[in-house]
Amino acid sequence: MVQNPHVWKRAQAEIDALLGMDRLPDFGDRPFLPYVEAILRETLRWQPVTPLGAVAMHATISSDIYKGFYIPKGMSCLYTNRAMSHDEAQYPNAEQFIPERFLTAEGTLTDDNPAKYAFGFGRRICPGRHNADASLWSAIATTLATLDFSTVKDTKGKDIIPQPKYVGGLARHPEIFPCRISPRSHISKASLERILASDG
Repeated sequence: MVQNPHVWKRAQAEIDALLGMDRLPDFGDRPFLPYVEAILRETLRWQPVTPLGAVAMHATISSDIYKGFYIPKGMSCLYTNRAMSHDEAQYPNAEQFIPERFLTAEGTLTDDNPAKYAFGFGRRICPGRHNADASLWSAIATTLATLDFSTVKDTKGKDIIPQPKYVGGLARHPEIFPCRISPRSHISKASLERILASDG
């Protein structure tokens, strides 16, 4: 969001148009916030948490030939999330964060959803995928509804534009980077308490 202020501003406009400023997004709002959903999809695609796919090994259940390669029955295999999510034929400019790639010209969601592979496949698919998906959506929607994101300045007054760097491993996470995250102008402690109380 710090690198792409147009993204969070568009998302906030979508949230504000639907909800006003008197309540937070809830799961009933999810179908009516396609741009927020596109941000979630792009987040899963852009920097997959498990770039090498699921930790559990898979095995083929039958022999097959794929693109001229013979794959014997019982062969152990892994899939690579990052290769799938950064396929330039499917996702042009794959290194860029572009939520719009998951929207039609009319602003509705496309059928493409990286959640189809981000949480694994087959019998080894992540059993917590629905909880993870709901938690991510809730965190993204609430964060966008309540916070603004901006760069910080260096000693010469110039913006420090963070470059995404990640700590590797089976699961990845971003390195700490300088930024400024602040409540939106209509969010105060009192207003947030009022919103939370009215949301029950």
